[in-house]
Amino acid sequence: MKKKIPKKVIAFFLSFICSVSVFAQTFPNVSSEIKKASLQHKKINSDSLLNLLKVYYKSPQIPDSLKRKAIRELCLLYGSNTNPEKNADSTLKYAYLLIALGKKNNDKYAVFDGLLFKIDAMSDAHNYPKSLEYCVNGLKYADSVGVEGFEFYHAQLHLYYAINLRILGDNDKSIEQNLLAIDFLKKSKKYHIEDLIDYQIDLSRTLSVKGKTDEAQRYLFNALADAQKLGLAELEMYLYNEIASTYLDVNQPQKAISYVQASLKFFENTNDFFALCEANFLAAKIFYQTKKYDNSIEYAKKALAVPLNTLPLRIIKNAYELLYLCYKAKHKPDEALMFYEKYIEAKEKSFNQQNALEMSFLRKRIEDAELNAQIQKEENEIREHKKLRNFLFLGIAILLIMLGFLWYYYRLLTKKSTIVEVQKKEIETLNSGLEEKVKERTIALQRAYDEIKDAMQKGQTLERKRMAADLHDNLGSLLTAINISLDTINPENLTEQEKKIYAGIMDMSENAYAEIRLLSHNLLPEELEKDGLKTALERLINKLNNNQRIKFFIKTGQLNRQSRSIELNMYAICLELIQNIIKHSQATEASISIFEKAGVLWLEVSDNGRGLTTNVEKGMGLKNIQSRLNDIGGEFFVDTANKGTRFVVSVPTDLVFES
Repeated sequence: MKKKIPKKVIAFFLSFICSVSVFAQTFPNVSSEIKKASLQHKKINSDSLLNLLKVYYKSPQIPDSLKRKAIRELCLLYGSNTNPEKNADSTLKYAYLLIALGKKNNDKYAVFDGLLFKIDAMSDAHNYPKSLEYCVNGLKYADSVGVEGFEFYHAQLHLYYAINLRILGDNDKSIEQNLLAIDFLKKSKKYHIEDLIDYQIDLSRTLSVKGKTDEAQRYLFNALADAQKLGLAELEMYLYNEIASTYLDVNQPQKAISYVQASLKFFENTNDFFALCEANFLAAKIFYQTKKYDNSIEYAKKALAVPLNTLPLRIIKNAYELLYLCYKAKHKPDEALMFYEKYIEAKEKSFNQQNALEMSFLRKRIEDAELNAQIQKEENEIREHKKLRNFLFLGIAILLIMLGFLWYYYRLLTKKSTIVEVQKKEIETLNSGLEEKVKERTIALQRAYDEIKDAMQKGQTLERKRMAADLHDNLGSLLTAINISLDTINPENLTEQEKKIYAGIMDMSENAYAEIRLLSHNLLPEELEKDGLKTALERLINKLNNNQRIKFFIKTGQLNRQSRSIELNMYAICLELIQNIIKHSQATEASISIFEKAGVLWLEVSDNGRGLTTNVEKGMGLKNIQSRLNDIGGEFFVDTANKGTRFVVSVPTDLVFES
């Protein structure tokens, strides 16, 4: 019988044959292929390169060193502007694989390359918040690895950080980071003049945004001289775009024309769609500034029609704005409105991205602050540990000395302990007797204080009654006599002027008699003591409505009897406010509202008069009100915002307060 060949043997030989066929091919160099295609103005044959690189990556017989190289070339190919199949997601995928393989084999260069490809992929996808996050993580990794031997990667990370800061709007820090990146680059063994030109281009962009056009052009022209010296035609065209952009920023289109014409002619025959898009937009901007609106529209649409997977949002927004302005200038409202809506949509998208980026940047600052605080805390702990160690030995020596003294004093203290206990008991006995005496004295003082307080209130009550009687008997009788005397005069015998004086005297006499009668009745009305504040105020308002030209209204809510001091002072305050209304307000109506809520007695007095004048604000009336409120722990405020005046008084009813 024939023996069957095991499947494992067959698989081994097949994989061996595949690996031999792979090794037989030359390892692809994507960088050279990109450069070659650019010089020949052709597209990269990406399909064959991608298939070959994926074979290297997936083959199990290929060593990890070649796999890392293959993944690096895949990232470079998927991120190239000259690749029609440029894809940020694919770049990101292989960047993660490169980082994982680099960490597995302790290849720091591979990890750095993977970090840079991640940042570049997110920038290409216009996901700037994620790009900033990856940039921060990359800088943290760079700090952990160190600078020596990795200067180029430090330079690249600082450059990406500077670009993100510029997009965020922090131009000063962006310039600082860009200059730092150039310093790292010049220290690097991988330093090439092409890299320095790229760094100078990014620095000039930030300077241009900052408004430092002259300084930006100085860097650009220096970079252009280097590119021309080395024959770097593609870089020279990139610089043409940048120089033209700086001229257009200061509205000098004539100086920008030659640069844009050269760059358009070059990039139209290449597969660098991004640069072609930029050149078309710059041409559109030149034509707009020279008021050639049809040409501007043509090139703006060309910029939007460039076959990129995703156009730069900056170009989209600016191109739509340019189209809107051109159609507006040509008096075509329909087209202008259409592109204006697209411009607003792109602007909102850009604004949202900017906000997201600012939030990421803010999170990064918070994380940095927390990290610095943690580092500071750890450093403080180390210092404290050192101090403790130094003091420990000193403490042990002092402790031994103290133990000797303690033993000696212990023997002395045991002898004195009995004496101390006896003295303690004696002191406790004296203290207990003293506390009782203090309590008794306090009670006696409180009783005396209450008696004095009652006596003062009784004295005030008697004095008010006496003053009321004196006012009614003396001044009232005198005014009555004056009225009787005036009645004996016959007005018919008087001149017109004398009749007016006579009428005025009679009116003033009647008003004076009414006010004296009101004062005498209200200094201490009987109903206030018998029936309380509510009834006293209601009767007061009834009296006022019988004798005054002002109509008074009163509204009383839930109101309990209060302490004698509160009711008396609140009644006096209300009376003071009513007198102010009668004398000064020139009102036709006034209202009084009094109620109790949540342990507070509220009084509101308002009128529709002319408002509070400066003289009244500084008069004795308000000072008297404030003095009475101080006695009962209340407060008030005056509102003159609307027509008339409104006084609001509040007094706590559940507190005992003395001035």
